[in-house]
Amino acid sequence: MTNMEYKEENRIDSTGSLRVCQNCKHDFTIEPDDFSFYEKIKVPPPTFCPECRMIRRFSFQNTWNLYWRNCDKCGKKTLSLYSKEKKLTIYCQPCWWADDWDGTEYGIDYDPNRSFLEQIKDLIKRTPHSALTSEYLSNKNCEYANALAWSKDCFMVFWADFCDTVYYSTLLNTLKHSSDCIRGFYSELCYESVGLGRCYQTFFSDECDDCINVWFCRNCYNCQNCVGCVNLSGASNCIFNIKYSKDEYEKKVKELNLKSWKTLNYLKDQAFAFWLTKPFRAYHGHSLSYNVTGDYIFTSKNSKESYVLNGGEDCKYCQFVTVVPVKDCFDYSGWGNNAELIYEATVVGENSSKVFFSCECWPDVMDLQYCYWNISGKNNFGCANLKRKKNCILNKEYTKEEFERLKSKIVEEMRLNPYISKSSHKYSYGEFFPPEFSMFPYNKSNAMRFFPKTKEEALAEGYDWDDSEISSYRTSIKSFDLPDTIEQVNESILNEIIECSNCSRAYKIVKGELDLLKKLELPLPHDCPKCRENKRFSRMTMPKLYDRKCDKCGKELRSPYSSDRSEIIYCESCYQKEVY
Repeated sequence: MTNMEYKEENRIDSTGSLRVCQNCKHDFTIEPDDFSFYEKIKVPPPTFCPECRMIRRFSFQNTWNLYWRNCDKCGKKTLSLYSKEKKLTIYCQPCWWADDWDGTEYGIDYDPNRSFLEQIKDLIKRTPHSALTSEYLSNKNCEYANALAWSKDCFMVFWADFCDTVYYSTLLNTLKHSSDCIRGFYSELCYESVGLGRCYQTFFSDECDDCINVWFCRNCYNCQNCVGCVNLSGASNCIFNIKYSKDEYEKKVKELNLKSWKTLNYLKDQAFAFWLTKPFRAYHGHSLSYNVTGDYIFTSKNSKESYVLNGGEDCKYCQFVTVVPVKDCFDYSGWGNNAELIYEATVVGENSSKVFFSCECWPDVMDLQYCYWNISGKNNFGCANLKRKKNCILNKEYTKEEFERLKSKIVEEMRLNPYISKSSHKYSYGEFFPPEFSMFPYNKSNAMRFFPKTKEEALAEGYDWDDSEISSYRTSIKSFDLPDTIEQVNESILNEIIECSNCSRAYKIVKGELDLLKKLELPLPHDCPKCRENKRFSRMTMPKLYDRKCDKCGKELRSPYSSDRSEIIYCESCYQKEVY
């Protein structure tokens, strides 16, 4: 393909353009505003549909599957994203973040006779990788956690910022003294809940804001002292949406005995069934957003087709943006904190700007393209595991003038001679890395959680697969033999290896978790952390929208709830009338 043909095929015009995805072969539309964005950042439009682009980025993330292996520098045992069978050089966090190397030791000259992407792939495999994807220097006592920053005393916490004393939780921003939560924001003393905003003492609840002391509640706002309630605003002393006096409420709650494992399980079944009798809003979000589409969109404006987006402005196709602000970003999968002009990138944030086709670049990064693990980098192109450097190509430093000349030459070569992937797709300049560049098997990556595939499907699309199983351990007690209340538990439980009631895997109770459960007067969990996590994720919708109608007025709408699901779905207008 000549350069002229390339430019004609990707002509940027003022009208929407229908394209066919290279991977799934489905049609997708590039809107006029999309073309304006691509022109603004001077990149060609994509040749893959939004969903295939998103899945490919997710496949470069492994947030939840961790292994034990030894650091290849100091030899110490460390928790790692990579199993010991993965043939990579892995450094523990203290060694990776140390100042005695910066990545330029592995720098290579550009070879014009080879594909540039192939050279990046070789560099990624040669350079040392961090065992975990956390901002190590900003954390304290968080060695057993992954993908977090500015946190302390956290255990098995994933994708989190500004957290304190949290256990077994994920997708967080400023959660404190809590356990077993997903999407917890500015909340404290919460347990087994999904979607919390500014809540205190909120337990076994979903999508609640500004609530205090609520149990088994869904879509409640500014409520306190409620059990099993749905779609209430400003309510107090309610049980299953029935209002009681303060004294009556306290008497009934005492009779319920919320300290008992048996009672909690009974109430959970009753509450979840009750939830289904009341309408769900067509999407998850609030009225502080303007001109947005997607799900779990909060305090955003002019942002479309996104999933878990907080504080976004003029964004599209973004996911897992948990820290504000974020502006002018497309195809961006995590995490924010003053990020702008990010395109086709994953895990980029904390004072980041103009980062394209890159993975794991943070903090304080600018003008990066085709980079993999760049820390505080500026003006780098095609670099891997590089720290605090600028004007680098393939980890080799250049003067600014040399850098710009060589970069222009490589970009033109990428346009003229696209990389051909394992699945025979063309990757010209402007596309994110091909699937085979990921360091993670598809079934152990984040993509598997949100877009499950069979082994055959994943391999056919160029992804890797891992058939290995988690090691089993001999247990010392079965979960159904655990005490019914925390009052019956002493510290000897810390020495027990418990058999999960759901999958029979082994798990333990750690000291901080036990202390928190005692403080909250909650019984020991009977499921292992992985089963509890899976159950919480099952209470969330997935990053996909469907065309359907409002179940009350018949209005056409787009919703993460497909029409064949059991939930009652209302449009925004009908839902507001129901709740307020």
